[in-house]
Amino acid sequence: MKRALLIGLLLFGMNTQASPGNDTVLELKKKAVYYSIKVQLEAEEITLKEAQSLWRKQIKKIYKQEGK
Repeated sequence: MKRALLIGLLLFGMNTQASPGNDTVLELKKKAVYYSIKVQLEAEEITLKEAQSLWRKQIKKIYKQEGK
């Protein structure tokens, strides 16, 4: 009985960790920045170097706002 309970708890924990709805606000902000830069890059509005620089600046700004 203990073994079955332990296996059930482990499976429940794995499902909880793997669920796609667990993104934090920080992760969502990073994804939003990533996709906006990706759109600009694919539209050839910016170069790859500019995109990398913009990514670093935006991530620093996000972390500063979050206080981390």
